[in-house]
Amino acid sequence: MLFIDDLLIGLPAKGFVSIFKKIYEMAQAELTDESKIKEELLQLQTLFEIDQIGEEEYQKKEAVLLERLTIAREAKSDPSTGSGSS
Repeated sequence: MLFIDDLLIGLPAKGFVSIFKKIYEMAQAELTDESKIKEELLQLQTLFEIDQIGEEEYQKKEAVLLERLTIAREAKSDPSTGSGSS
């Protein structure tokens, strides 16, 4: 009976864990993708130039994106701190 319990409970749980790990890895990759961050900066600048957002909002979002870009570049230059599997 324990074997059946393991199959019914253990395997689906392991499947969910692997799915969540994959989602986490994909999110990390997107957050540290320099080209994606640069694209977001360009979109932000465009919104500001066509008066879709104000200067204060632009500066706040720009600061966040520039910080992400700095972190992405640091992770790229130092692979030991990058998003690898532990």
